[in-house]
Amino acid sequence: MSNKSTSVRCMLLPLTTLNLLVPNSAVAEIIGYSTPRQLSDSSDWFSGVVLWRGVYIPVVAVEQMCGLNTAQTGPRARIAIIYNPEKDPELPYLGIHMQDIPRAYLAEADSMESGNDEGLSEYLVARVDDDQLGRVIPDLDKIIADLKREFNPGRLEELKA
Repeated sequence: MSNKSTSVRCMLLPLTTLNLLVPNSAVAEIIGYSTPRQLSDSSDWFSGVVLWRGVYIPVVAVEQMCGLNTAQTGPRARIAIIYNPEKDPELPYLGIHMQDIPRAYLAEADSMESGNDEGLSEYLVARVDDDQLGRVIPDLDKIIADLKREFNPGRLEELKA
């Protein structure tokens, strides 16, 4: 009988006070930061859209969604282009604003511990490893559901004006 450990290759996406933990397969690409083009009457957490490979991608600031303080965008800022897990043709990707370069992370079932999830935002599923490193798993379905209330492809007409 083999004693196999289950592991998932992930990326840690560094925000200001949190590190989002997402599987590598959820990340389409990491791009250099460019200021998103804002759309009118949007929530503070919806930064706007960036052009990536000929497609406008909506960008969100997860910490602002969670009601946390954020830092000003620094020289090492990036945008993570994330696949929509629902494979929605109207919103196939979303961008997540990061403060630094992401890092590889091997999530192993044998060594992972659930942290204290008390007080977590509705946009975060769980805290991982209660070791003060701020590693959390985002609720991409909830983030995308709220993003769809702010953004739809028809709003891109605003950019032509």
